[in-house]
Amino acid sequence: MRITKVTVAFATLIALQGVLQPVATAQEAVAETYFEYPKVPESLESLNDKSNFFIENFWKRCNLKSAFSSKQKMEGAFRDYVSFMPFADAEVVHNSIDKLISEVQKNPKNLLTLGEIAEATLYSDTAKLICDECYLPFAKAVAGNKKISKAEKARFEYQASALGGSQVGMTAPDFEFTRPDGTTGRLSELPKGAYVLLFINDPDCTECELARMRLSADVNLNDLIDSGNLIVLSIYPGEPDDDWKSRTTIYNKKWIVGAMPEIDEMYDMRNPPVIYYLNGMHKILSKNFDIDNLLEAFRQVNAKMNKTESIQE
Repeated sequence: MRITKVTVAFATLIALQGVLQPVATAQEAVAETYFEYPKVPESLESLNDKSNFFIENFWKRCNLKSAFSSKQKMEGAFRDYVSFMPFADAEVVHNSIDKLISEVQKNPKNLLTLGEIAEATLYSDTAKLICDECYLPFAKAVAGNKKISKAEKARFEYQASALGGSQVGMTAPDFEFTRPDGTTGRLSELPKGAYVLLFINDPDCTECELARMRLSADVNLNDLIDSGNLIVLSIYPGEPDDDWKSRTTIYNKKWIVGAMPEIDEMYDMRNPPVIYYLNGMHKILSKNFDIDNLLEAFRQVNAKMNKTESIQE
């Protein structure tokens, strides 16, 4: 299985083409890169096979004991390493990551630096290639190292906890929420069978409000709700105070609206608004949608459903 959930920028693809070319000499390789990268055998023709080879052998010529003396150069090498991940098999990627961590974790200082590099490359808001499943092992390794101070690893502990329970393919963590009228409900109590759009948003967040208005007004999304195929659960990650209750009076009446202050401990909340798409059994199908892509997906789904109904009639 290949890792397909990441999006590779066009610039990364251009860089990829250059790195895949066989290196003419070891001297040229050293001049262009921090250490000598693996030479891809000419017998390997497919991008998948080349990527697998590159990932498997990337760190063989790197002295991991001394390489972290230059964090900047290691960041560059790590970006080159990561750029091949979308084209390689998931098993190859995960085995390579595990091996890299195993070799580095003997030195807690280097492990912390590796975690910071992985965070910037695979997890942060500015990362060009976001891959939660690739980043999670690094966060867990730093969080679990007893020789790294609590202060230094605090954010990695949070990231490991939030990502560990909210990955694509997992059942969404259950939680209790409070409605504006004071009654409570649970995610697990929602009718099974209908898909769920879990929309975690804060009315004080401009991006959240824009997303809420666009989702609320979308004809296709409302059609899917009316047909019973979709449930929208809007959750505020704060206390259900009077200010929040007053703001919810303008929310779409077809939505289920609630507040849950501790939801950030259960779900990854790095880029608000946070959107999770769950199937009828509440397994996570996708997360952190772009609103434009999400609305287009609803349009296509609704169009297919209408076409099917027309044929049946």
